Amino acid sequence: MNVADDEVEAKAVAGKPRKRHGLSRTDKAIAYLMLLGFASIVLWPLTFFIIGPGEVGVLFRTLTTGTDTSFVFTEGINAKWPWNRVYRYEVRVQKQDDTVHGLAADGLRITSDISVLFHPKAENAGKLHKTIGPEYAERFVRPTAIEAIRSVIGKYDPHELYQVDLTRLETEVMEAIDSNEQDLVIFEQVILRRIQLPKELNQAISRKLTEEQNALAYDYVLEQARKEAERKRIDAIGYQTFYSIVADALTPQLLTWRGIEATVELAQSNNSKIVIVGSGEDQLPLILGSDITKQPDLPAPAAVNPQHYRLPDFATLPKLFPDPPQAHTPANAEDKMDADSPSATDEPPMDTGTEETENTDNKQRNEN
Repeated sequence: MNVADDEVEAKAVAGKPRKRHGLSRTDKAIAYLMLLGFASIVLWPLTFFIIGPGEVGVLFRTLTTGTDTSFVFTEGINAKWPWNRVYRYEVRVQKQDDTVHGLAADGLRITSDISVLFHPKAENAGKLHKTIGPEYAERFVRPTAIEAIRSVIGKYDPHELYQVDLTRLETEVMEAIDSNEQDLVIFEQVILRRIQLPKELNQAISRKLTEEQNALAYDYVLEQARKEAERKRIDAIGYQTFYSIVADALTPQLLTWRGIEATVELAQSNNSKIVIVGSGEDQLPLILGSDITKQPDLPAPAAVNPQHYRLPDFATLPKLFPDPPQAHTPANAEDKMDADSPSATDEPPMDTGTEETENTDNKQRNEN
């Protein structure tokens, strides 16, 4: 090859376009954007998170201090480093049902059904997570409520538990829980749904209460009987006064006439009947006959003075059922002798009302 050929080849190479090596700026920008988008898609759920309503978030720093107890994440969108973790705690009021077996004051087994209303203290959720953990309801709430229930039930005997107000027990249980002085979980209320006594004891208490009510009902029956006796007594006094007034006016002629009237009225009724009449002058009723004309001649009854037949003052009548004497225990032998000795107060009361009525009747008869 000579020099002329080399020149011709150099000119040919210089006339062709040169090839580029690597990406342009536009291509690099597109690549960077794609890489950033991919990283965002991958890291988004690890960096950004949402705390729902009624929740708080506790931050756990994986590479540094661990659980952060100084603050909590509140509701809404929040951010963290991808290598850290967040634990969610519900701060709404929660309910837990349980059955507690305890012993009463006398050692009998008592079963109670309870419902505990509680929620974590929001600002102390980090401390709760670090000291107890997410299972705080089973590890802390349940044992605390059971211990408070047992301590309160142990103060009462079964008979008192049968009659005690459940609201009072619930208040005492809340006081026992508050005495623990903890600020991690807030106990809103402890509800005692049912207290179950042993079956035999429950039946015995029911029988006792039933007999007590029967005894009270019998007291009312006795009081009613006493009042009925008083009513009959007053009724008898009224009859006695009535008959003492009309006794002098009941002549044989009047009785015969009343018997005739009763017989006539009975005979004139429309119902079927059998009329039985007397057969002699001493038997009533009588039908018209010779017995009427043979009545003895008696003087006319005297006029009755109403002032002589006044009813007694019922307030002054002695009681039919006097109050039982009060039991008295003498302090010494002298007091005992005084208590055993008869006195004027031991004499039975006098029936002044009845005696006064009898004296008035006798006086009226003597005047007639």
